[in-house]
Amino acid sequence: MKTLKNIGWYSLAFLSFLVVYSFIQGVGLAALIMGAPNYIAVPVYVLLAGIFTFVTYKWYKTGTVTIEKTALNKYIWLPALVWVLVIVVENFLPNDPSFNQQAINKLAQDQPLFTFFMAVVFAPLTEELTFRGMLARYVFPQQDNVKQTALFLLVSTVLFALVHFPTSPQQFLVYSALGLSMGLAYISKGGLAYSMGLHALNNLISFVMIMML
Repeated sequence: MKTLKNIGWYSLAFLSFLVVYSFIQGVGLAALIMGAPNYIAVPVYVLLAGIFTFVTYKWYKTGTVTIEKTALNKYIWLPALVWVLVIVVENFLPNDPSFNQQAINKLAQDQPLFTFFMAVVFAPLTEELTFRGMLARYVFPQQDNVKQTALFLLVSTVLFALVHFPTSPQQFLVYSALGLSMGLAYISKGGLAYSMGLHALNNLISFVMIMML
């Protein structure tokens, strides 16, 4: 019964990310499309997104997560290594951007300041809270063996990949591998700072590359 209740709470957190945060993004984009200047639209978006992130973080901190040391989180360098390998391998794969990536590419060209805050600042914060923090908080709060931690990584990885709307096996595998690196970062430190930092670095590099096109 408690497990079902916790899944329900996580579902609420997941839906709040999909609905509330998506609405906040939509407000900012709509303002820009209607001709609002950046100095109005961007601060409004940053304020609303900041409030959402703060509330979600305080919600996450209402509980505790226990993650025992296992082979999966023994080495602090492993998440970064996995991330680097993903970036290297991705460069040798056929160019197959997802619909999500294509939309970000276009938005970055049209609205670079808004895209920077959306992709480099708030995407890492909100996505890591949702797909690592809140998932562990409610569904996997007691990771006292390698099986529990592996299951957390699997669920976290799949959810992270699916929310980026992959339309091909290659896209799914790339997003899954990125999600795995960030999941490993979360369990290696038992907190969100490492995974958020890795996520932000990944998105920053992607943003810079888009702007250089």
